Amino acid sequence: MLKFFFFNAVHLSGTKYGCGVGGCGACTVMISTYDPVTKQIQHRPANSCLFPICSLHGAAVTTVEEVGSIKPRIHTIQERLAKCNGSQCGFCTPGKVMSIYALLRNHAEPSMEKIIAALDGRFQTVNCKKYNKGINIHSGLCNTEEFPPVDPTQEFIFPPELIVGLIDFLIGAACCLAQLRDILMKAVPKLAEEKTKIYQAFLQHLRTLAGEQMRSMAVCIQHRNIEMFLSCSTFDYRLNRLQFSPTDGKRQILLNDQFLAGCEHADLKAKEVIVSVLIPYSMKDDFISAFRQAESQKNALSIVNSGMRILFSPGTDTIVDLSILYGGIGSTILSARKSCEKLIGRQWNDQMLNEACRLVLEEIFLPPSALGRKVEYRRTLLVSFLFRFYLEVLHGLNQMVRTGQELCAELSQEKMSALGMLQSGIAQGVQIYQLSQTIHTPGQPPQDPVGRPIMHQSGIKHTTGEEVYIDDIRPVDGELSLALVTNIKAHTKIMSINASEALQVPGVVDVVTARDVPGENGKDEQAYAEDKVVCVGQIICAVVAVKIVYEDLEPILTIEVTICLLFNNRFRILELEYLLDHRREDKEMDVYVSTQHATDVQEFVASALNLQYNKIMCHMKCVGGAFGGKITKPLLFAVIAAVAANKTGHAVCFALERNMDMLITGRWHPFFGKYKVGFMNDGRIRAADFQCYINGGCTKDEFESVILDIENSYLKVQGHACKTNLPSNTAFRGFEFPQAGLFVETCIVAVATQTDLPHEKVREINMYKRVNLTSFKEKFDAENLWKCWEECLDKPDYYSKKKGIAIIPMKFSVGFNATYFHQVTSSNQSLVHIYIDGSVLVTHGGIELGQGIHTKMSHRELKIPLSYIHLCETSTTTVTSGKYTAGSTGTEINARAVQDVCQILWKHLDPIQRDNPNGKWEDWVNLSLCFLLLNYDKPTSDTEKGHAFPYFRFGVSCSENIGTDIVMDACFTINPAIDIGQIEGAFIQGVGLYTLEEIFFSPEGEQLTLGPDTYKIPAICDIPEQFCVYLLPNSCNSIAIYSSKGVGEARFFLGSSVFFAIQDAVAAARKERGLPMDFTPNSPLTVERICMACDDVFTEMVRLFSSLL
Repeated sequence: MLKFFFFNAVHLSGTKYGCGVGGCGACTVMISTYDPVTKQIQHRPANSCLFPICSLHGAAVTTVEEVGSIKPRIHTIQERLAKCNGSQCGFCTPGKVMSIYALLRNHAEPSMEKIIAALDGRFQTVNCKKYNKGINIHSGLCNTEEFPPVDPTQEFIFPPELIVGLIDFLIGAACCLAQLRDILMKAVPKLAEEKTKIYQAFLQHLRTLAGEQMRSMAVCIQHRNIEMFLSCSTFDYRLNRLQFSPTDGKRQILLNDQFLAGCEHADLKAKEVIVSVLIPYSMKDDFISAFRQAESQKNALSIVNSGMRILFSPGTDTIVDLSILYGGIGSTILSARKSCEKLIGRQWNDQMLNEACRLVLEEIFLPPSALGRKVEYRRTLLVSFLFRFYLEVLHGLNQMVRTGQELCAELSQEKMSALGMLQSGIAQGVQIYQLSQTIHTPGQPPQDPVGRPIMHQSGIKHTTGEEVYIDDIRPVDGELSLALVTNIKAHTKIMSINASEALQVPGVVDVVTARDVPGENGKDEQAYAEDKVVCVGQIICAVVAVKIVYEDLEPILTIEVTICLLFNNRFRILELEYLLDHRREDKEMDVYVSTQHATDVQEFVASALNLQYNKIMCHMKCVGGAFGGKITKPLLFAVIAAVAANKTGHAVCFALERNMDMLITGRWHPFFGKYKVGFMNDGRIRAADFQCYINGGCTKDEFESVILDIENSYLKVQGHACKTNLPSNTAFRGFEFPQAGLFVETCIVAVATQTDLPHEKVREINMYKRVNLTSFKEKFDAENLWKCWEECLDKPDYYSKKKGIAIIPMKFSVGFNATYFHQVTSSNQSLVHIYIDGSVLVTHGGIELGQGIHTKMSHRELKIPLSYIHLCETSTTTVTSGKYTAGSTGTEINARAVQDVCQILWKHLDPIQRDNPNGKWEDWVNLSLCFLLLNYDKPTSDTEKGHAFPYFRFGVSCSENIGTDIVMDACFTINPAIDIGQIEGAFIQGVGLYTLEEIFFSPEGEQLTLGPDTYKIPAICDIPEQFCVYLLPNSCNSIAIYSSKGVGEARFFLGSSVFFAIQDAVAAARKERGLPMDFTPNSPLTVERICMACDDVFTEMVRLFSSLL
């Protein structure tokens, strides 16, 4: 594939490798071709991870390196994206740059809709935190007031030798979907409306089918797109044909349901090639529609799709011909041919609709055990699509001019509301924050960065692709690649491992098992499985083709308990788990690893190899996304690679493919909960009995007690962790708080429903008031919580909204409930060198995950410009005993350590400066080290009560159908540009957790959702149309550095406001139908669960029909 050619053959590392299936967009490049018909050069974005080199004949390829780089000159797109804070971890940013660059090469002044479409459906712009910034750069793309104009001499010139004539196809089989869309968009305005109904159905389908990169690669006639092609087709069996070019001539066959079903007489023959397809005009009495329902708005495979066509007798509503086809129901497209035949001759009215629904449900049967799950929902979609088609045709008949008679009555306003296309508007954001107090103080030096929206230190390198991640490191001589052999059963004993076949494969050097570990084979979780394996995906050995004999044991896959709520989500990490172990002399070993805790990696590798810590050097420059998922798992991967390097004597490279990464590295802890509450008529909760369980998987890994997290802003509870034979679950943004918080808020909604009180009133009466005690007796002041609450209520004019709105408060603890995670000395957590020329080198124990920790390390203490300061990689050779970069404590711990060192250095420099006040910084330099940091009392071990956390963060989020308002207590932010990006990104990730991200296992414990094609996360189209973030003014925090507060994790939970807004809308729909209001939706609240919770006439029809079978 093209991506690997870049890295291995021409040594270009700017194009990143994310998912490997075209779902993330990190590998985007621009493909340019000459169109001999239009005589123009077409530039299209494409996924290089899927693009075969052999398909590039006659094409030119542009990578991010060609667009711009730091040395010659960065491109204006790269400059604007960086300066507008449009990146954070930066791993996917080169793909974003190439998507926009390809757009601008075709459209010099693109509309906002085109910019969104260029980035739509990708999670390249949303897996990191800068959601709004990824699209708000449009304000500068064509505006030369803030940025210089595009330099035309910097643009890529299409090679003249590639401008040659090509074969002119009818609608060629090699015509890509993007090209087909462009052709149809030009053709439709030029044709009579009655002729374009098929084309309009195509265009409607293409708006949500895949992303722009995939549409630029996928040709019209291929395995998956053929379903779309027929679903949007006319189904006119006389005209709609495929033309083939076999070795013995040409032939045409009908493009119909029999062709897609693979019937022998209508299928391709051996050695046949599809040449073109004929799409005829529609007719006056034709009506054609296409429908699809997917897990997310864009770039998602259909759960069910459908194409429908009807032909009426001229001047009447009598059916002459009818075609109804469905995809996503079986292995091929299914036609309701028998149902259609029975409906011919009928009039288009409500009686016909009822009969049609019954016939379709009888003919298109979906057994309860059907592949793809969601059986009841998919059957509901069959009749829902049919109803929608019925309304569209009914409305179309009314719009047609008939001779002297009305064919049918006008549609009611309620039915007309079902015809509107749901389209996302252009997202608009507001960000309001108060500058730090010191900025209002006269005389603050201009070089002081604290409180100012400073650009991310690596922002430019993110956009040019020059930021070096672990995956970009060039191979060293003799380097070996390592692959894993994982368990395929949930709970088994290993009877034997036979590596003889693997060792005979050319290129295989060795097979590494648990027997090769000189020291400790992991701790809570084994690096290499030994006698017994406890989940599918557990690592048994390294390398390939190993024959393993098992003895089955009984697996435990679920927690059998009555539940009120279920979480089942996978975390999102864009950069794959990647390690490089290099053995050196004297048993030293260099470990380059993508992790959030280099010190733990050092400890695990040293223990596994029976070496002292000083022999293991761990290096970490930056991480391409982590969110907690790279705390514990890289420890085991480092051991696996280190043992292999130790055994073979070679450097070992170890990278997980996306499906293996999702199989092994765990996910969010699924959460089960049930509650009993006693409450007064005014909504005040007086007693509560909560039973909560989290599924920890096969090992403890990383989970906290739910007790400390579940109270949110009002309640108390007990929690438990359960062991199952699933991969061990791990930390993610917020640890267990998002699950626990949603559980508590669900209880509040239930109380509000029972008392018939507004939800916000029940929340207010149960929230903490002023100075109060937590359930573990920690004293805190809730004043800022109430300030956030009251200000958020005012922002969207909350009380004027009737339904589909929710406001959610949050009290989130910072860091960990273990004191030592916050206690470090500056001597082992930071190192500051001041060189003779006055330049300053800073190293610290924090790891750059995209949260801007290096940018925030640029202190005011030395009173020098930022240009004097450089931060290098995190390494155990310079900083010992570093702590987790997690829990929103990275900046506080490491910035305070750097601050202490700088202050002591300044004390040494201060006398020199006083003696020579007019001297330069270079004249004052010196060097020193020192100690100190954050401290507080931890809970006593006998009572588990006391000061468990340094402080709490407060926030409130209000969401409705068009937007979200967030008010956060961030005190005086060190860098508002980065911190607001953290807030926005965490919120959208929370929206994904609560509404989109669903993971499935087979009954045998095998994970079925292993990539972006089956596991969907938010995209740009999921950003609220009005997204406003307010930082609470006049708030301070005496504990943290510069009176700031950590912001990374807390805002994640506020995405639940979207969950509860949807629940409120569903409740309103149920109320209109007279249905009970005491329903409890599970998380994630997907389109399936929303549909089934509404419990409309179609879901009832499906249930009734199923009960009769």
